[in-house]
Amino acid sequence: MPTFPLRSRPLLRLMLLCAGLAHAGGSGAASMAPLEVMVTLTPAACTPTLSNGGVADYGAMNANILRQGQVTALPVISMTFSINCDAAAKFSIRAIDNRSASLVSGIVAAGSGDGALGDDYNFGLGKVAGRNIGGYSIRLMPNTYTGDYRPVKLMSSSDGNIWNDAGNGAVSKRLRFSWGADNGAVDAYKAISGRLSVHPYVNKAENLPLGQDIPLDGSATLELHYL
Repeated sequence: MPTFPLRSRPLLRLMLLCAGLAHAGGSGAASMAPLEVMVTLTPAACTPTLSNGGVADYGAMNANILRQGQVTALPVISMTFSINCDAAAKFSIRAIDNRSASLVSGIVAAGSGDGALGDDYNFGLGKVAGRNIGGYSIRLMPNTYTGDYRPVKLMSSSDGNIWNDAGNGAVSKRLRFSWGADNGAVDAYKAISGRLSVHPYVNKAENLPLGQDIPLDGSATLELHYL
C-alpha cells in the first residue's frame, strides 16, 4: 500500500562573528575585545499531514482482475492533505520515491493513456519474488485547495524561483509545488488544505508470480521546504 511519511526541513543555525571593538587611549594604544554572536533563525514551524495516516489501503483483491498483456488500473483513492503553520510562511513540497528501484518503466503512461506522464510521474509499488509490481501516480487536486480558508492556485516550479500554473496537479519528481493567489507569485499562509489522490497501475499478469500474495508496497515522502 502506498504510504506517505512527511518531514520538514530542520532549523537553520547561523553563527555571526563580529569584528573586535577598539578603544583608543591617549597613548594611541588599542585593545581588542572579540565579540561572538550566535543566532538561531527559526522559520515558522509547519506541520504537513495526510488523512488516514497517509495510507491508501486497497485491502485484498482477487488476482483474477489482472490481465495477460495488459496493465491493470486500480481505483483512485483520495485523501486530505494539509499544512498548518504557527505563523504565515512561504513553503513548497516535493515528492521523493522511496521505491524508485521497483517502478515499471512506462506503466503510468500506458495505464492512464496519457503519454505525457513519463517516469518522473511514476512511483514504484515494490517487488515480490524479485518482480516489479507496478507503479502509481500522485495528483494534488488543484481546484480543491484553500490557503487560510480562501481558494488558492496550485503552482509548480522546476527551480524554486519561477512558478507556473500546475495544470491538473500531476506530481512529477522533478517539480516543487506551492500555492498563491495569482500565478507566478507564491504567498505566505498559516493553513493550506485540499485533496491528494493516488492511482496505482499493476504490471501485466505474465510478469507477476500469481501463485502467491502480491502486496502493494509503495512508499513516497512529501518533503516540505521553506522559501
